[in-house]
Amino acid sequence: MDLEFFLTNNLSPTLLKEVDEFLDSQETGHPFQFPQWLDSGSRLALLREETRIRWVGAFGVHSPFGWKVPWIRAAAANRGPVCDDRKLWIEGLCLVSDQLQRERIAYLDVSPDWVEESDSQSFDLARHPEWKSIDDGAASLRLSLTADADEIFAKFSKNTRYEVRRAERMGANVALAASEGEVDEFSRMYQRLAVRKGFQPDRSERQRRQIYWLMSAPSRGALLLARRENVVLGGTVIGRAGRRCWYLWGASEKQAHLNVGHILQWNALQWAKSHGCTEYDFGGYTPGATSGPAWFKAGFGGTVVHFVEPRRRVLRPGTYRIFNLLSRIR
Repeated sequence: MDLEFFLTNNLSPTLLKEVDEFLDSQETGHPFQFPQWLDSGSRLALLREETRIRWVGAFGVHSPFGWKVPWIRAAAANRGPVCDDRKLWIEGLCLVSDQLQRERIAYLDVSPDWVEESDSQSFDLARHPEWKSIDDGAASLRLSLTADADEIFAKFSKNTRYEVRRAERMGANVALAASEGEVDEFSRMYQRLAVRKGFQPDRSERQRRQIYWLMSAPSRGALLLARRENVVLGGTVIGRAGRRCWYLWGASEKQAHLNVGHILQWNALQWAKSHGCTEYDFGGYTPGATSGPAWFKAGFGGTVVHFVEPRRRVLRPGTYRIFNLLSRIR
């Protein structure tokens, strides 16, 4: 099998359809690995067996120090590359590493969406000394959607069920966003939340572009908005790959007597189930937390999963030493 390499802003509709179908066929597919998710100038790599795609990787390329040191460049596959065949996954990654090295990329980071407990025996980059761990494996909370909606709701915590019903009694309703104006309104709300909570938000322009794509692609994702008396109080963005749906972003206005987060998630779960999903991923989780987002997510139930550690391969040792030196200085 030969490696095919493309810029993501130069892909034909036929190729995009092929990649979409492959990612939807893999247990480890993720919305972040669709080339439409990435910025212009990113890379798409794939392997074919005869005419059939067997391996896909979407790689963002960036300069860690921005315009100040543009010649130091790195590549990263966020929740990828994607291939359920573990042996082929490694083979494809080696080919991509060689290609990126020729492009003078300093280092490559990968973080496949593989659950540690079930995959640790068959996938272990620790056996390959050129790949170094760069962080602990992340965790998330996944909820099965195979039961009917009433049964799923009945298994929520008492507080979660109460908050959903209270929002309904107070006149909150949830509907799909359909216009650019609604996307812009959510994005502004998200930026305000970041200021209020003190976290680094995703870039507004990039976020809006990604939400537009999710909304425009058939059943790929949605922005759900909660309103009361025609005033938007909160929103949730979800995305689908295969039969799994992910919670990607959420934001709400601070209200003294009304919390729309629970009713938004309940509607997100129903959207996922109605579009053929059998599992919902809450997009990250901190096991053992007794407050904050993790406590909120735990109220819906589900199973905690731990992912394999993200790994880094240095492709240009000299450039990487300069990168480390500048990082320490900064």
